[in-house]
Amino acid sequence: MKPILFNTEMVKAILEDRKTSTRRIIKPQPRYELRQREIDKGTNRWNEYGKEKVLDKITGSTWGYGRICRYQVGDILYVRETWMIQSMSNFDKRIKFMYRAQGNKDLEIRHVSDERYEKLLKYGCKNGWQPSLFMPREAARIFLKVTDIKAQRLQDITEREVLKEGIRRYHFNMNMPDAYGDKLYTDPKVAFQTLWNSTVNKKDIDVYGWDADPYVWVIEFQRVDKEG
Repeated sequence: MKPILFNTEMVKAILEDRKTSTRRIIKPQPRYELRQREIDKGTNRWNEYGKEKVLDKITGSTWGYGRICRYQVGDILYVRETWMIQSMSNFDKRIKFMYRAQGNKDLEIRHVSDERYEKLLKYGCKNGWQPSLFMPREAARIFLKVTDIKAQRLQDITEREVLKEGIRRYHFNMNMPDAYGDKLYTDPKVAFQTLWNSTVNKKDIDVYGWDADPYVWVIEFQRVDKEG
């Protein structure tokens, strides 16, 4: 079982069954290497290559020149989200976890081994919400099964695919103050563009931002029970 990170608003979208896909940047990007490969051959015909041939190279179906996605169809993923430990019981090694996406509404109770309990004590002593990156598997409450994976240029996303990313159908606003403020969008792709750029580190915006049109993995999923 592999982890996958989502921010709080994305978790809410998953819980509301609005989000059934996610885009993750392909690293390293193939553009420079493929261009250099053709220049080395003396052809310098990078711009004449169609998207299908480039994607073939990304997925490794031609020339063995590929990128491998860390996730595969059929994988069960556990969602890492912003969390905290509400309480710990040393008597029976019971831990209550809270989640920022739902506050106090849903506490998850887990019984863990003595060894895991000792390792989690450091989080029980911390105040406030903990970053999703450090969320232990024992705290996971959302599980996703990967149903499809493909490579795509970011700007090739369709309106239908935008809605699968969790953008609301009618007002196209994810209610993210840091990304949208009070602004509403009438174009779903513009809303997704703003959302995407809000997740990219500012120093990487020229490489991975919307205008850079990077190659991404499109990962589709469905919610499942932990057992899959």
